[in-house]
Amino acid sequence: MRYMMFVATDPEAEPYVPEDDHIAEWVAEVEARGVHVYGDRLRPVQDATLVRVRGGDVLVTDGPFTESKEWIGGFDILDCRDLDEAIEIASRHPMARFGRIELRPVWPFDAEPVADS
Repeated sequence: MRYMMFVATDPEAEPYVPEDDHIAEWVAEVEARGVHVYGDRLRPVQDATLVRVRGGDVLVTDGPFTESKEWIGGFDILDCRDLDEAIEIASRHPMARFGRIELRPVWPFDAEPVADS
């Protein structure tokens, strides 16, 4: 199953320590395990562009779309056996310590719709 892993900041996380950021080791490990599909960093929120259509008009706004102290700094797509494996992999990412990781299953367009709760 594929998972989108959002790598985000978190103001409540422990302070960032560059010497403890072993991202190259994490990438090498998940690539060696064959579960890493693709991933990359994202430019800062100041470089974001928000696109909306309202009343038939395309509205474009530069910069962050929200006044938030948390923002997505990167992403990875993982192809794991199950959620447990995805959690184990995410827990090893340096930003699980210095920020937060959100895992979300990929929902293919040809998959069954989610039942209402």
